[in-house]
Amino acid sequence: MIRSIDKIVVTGVSSFIGVHLARFFSEKAGRVIGTISRHIDDYEGIRLQRIQAARDKGVDIRSLNLVETESMVAFIQTEKPDLWIHHAGWATGYGDMDYDLQKGYAVNVACLRKLYPTLKANGCRGIIVTGSSMEYSESDNACTEDDVCWPSTPYGLSKLMETCRVRQLSEQYRMRTRVARIFIPFGSMDAPQKLIPSVVHALKAGEEIALSPCLQKRDFIHVNDLLIGYEALIHDLDRDLDFDLFNLCSGETTELRAFLGMFVSILNANPRLLLFGARSMRAGEAPVSYGSNEKARTLLKWTPSPLKNSILAYLQDEGIRV
Repeated sequence: MIRSIDKIVVTGVSSFIGVHLARFFSEKAGRVIGTISRHIDDYEGIRLQRIQAARDKGVDIRSLNLVETESMVAFIQTEKPDLWIHHAGWATGYGDMDYDLQKGYAVNVACLRKLYPTLKANGCRGIIVTGSSMEYSESDNACTEDDVCWPSTPYGLSKLMETCRVRQLSEQYRMRTRVARIFIPFGSMDAPQKLIPSVVHALKAGEEIALSPCLQKRDFIHVNDLLIGYEALIHDLDRDLDFDLFNLCSGETTELRAFLGMFVSILNANPRLLLFGARSMRAGEAPVSYGSNEKARTLLKWTPSPLKNSILAYLQDEGIRV
């Protein structure tokens, strides 16, 4: 059990990372409460499956819309969590320039003004916030936590506003806060229409799949490594510092074509099923995006797994024998 942590709240457990966080910490804390923004009957498909998977691990599922701040305050006053993992956020259309920035501000930023003083008044030990690599500027170099950020998308801007605001509030209320800037996560219970699940399904079924040229370079990290990183962030709350920010990433840049080729090799599949160039690249997509994890390695003593091991772990979790 994590020292002095009895009750953890994880917001956004219908999301890919959120469900993994809730399930992981259900084995390390006395009680985990996982929140969803709507009534459970309003969910279906993969989001409902995630909620059920969290519940199967003993996570207490609660409806809590962070925009309804008075309900949030009442929830905190009743539950008095020891730790708050702030993962929920408005991410619909996150890659688009017409992302709803007003909605993003309401969900990702505005609720923080009530969240911090209420948690402080009710004995919360600290807050872990999920950030995003999309907060960074486009660059051919590894992004570091000290970089000046000029995000190229409205979603990235909303997440950067969130990071700036939690820094202000953590120092105002002396509430220890750690932000995890996540790069490209993959793992079980991801949305089936996402790239990696789609490619794996096609390779296993012997079906062709139309892809872009896949020449963009990215930083891929397995969700299991992220969970260990979040646990390290919780331990880092013992350090006498109100706010800090960490990249949770592989620290390496991998061309997407080569990454998918690793799946082909491990599955002993036909590489001709991957129709590179059959689709156009998404407009405005950065050619390179990766981070430096030196700070996390040094201060958190956190080291991600080699990429091949991560792919093997993903396939094993999906029940695919290799």
